Amino acid sequence: MDKNTTRTSIALRRVAIVLALAVLAACATPGQRPGGAGAAGMTPAEAVEQRALKRWELLIDKQFEQAYELLSPGYREVRSKEDYVKIMRGRPLQWTRVHFRKADCEAEACSVDLEVHAEFEMPVLRVGTVETLTVLTENWILDGGTWYLVPAADR
Repeated sequence: MDKNTTRTSIALRRVAIVLALAVLAACATPGQRPGGAGAAGMTPAEAVEQRALKRWELLIDKQFEQAYELLSPGYREVRSKEDYVKIMRGRPLQWTRVHFRKADCEAEACSVDLEVHAEFEMPVLRVGTVETLTVLTENWILDGGTWYLVPAADR
């Protein structure tokens, strides 16, 4: 082998090593993190925040059928969509806005604190519409790579 062939061979090996390292680095970059973080680069807390806010936006818009899909599979096994929609439509209030406070997450469970604003008509003469603010904690679980709300007992 002459000197030029040896240099070319070494240069090609270096290029191959750099390309191999780049491919390995790309494979190691999280797109969907283990534990169901969700979209690329999202932590479990960010993913569950997005899901919780989406659910409340659906409730505010009275899209109860779509909100039902964000409930845990276990809940959906014991409560039909029709029953859930009937319960939600029967609530004497209208949710108006929601504010995310925080999420405390473990590997497959998150506790989410939210401020939920609502208004309702007071049946008392001349009181009219009353606005309320409720601070609540929701429990979310990871199932099959997706976060779902575990509803508290119906009230």
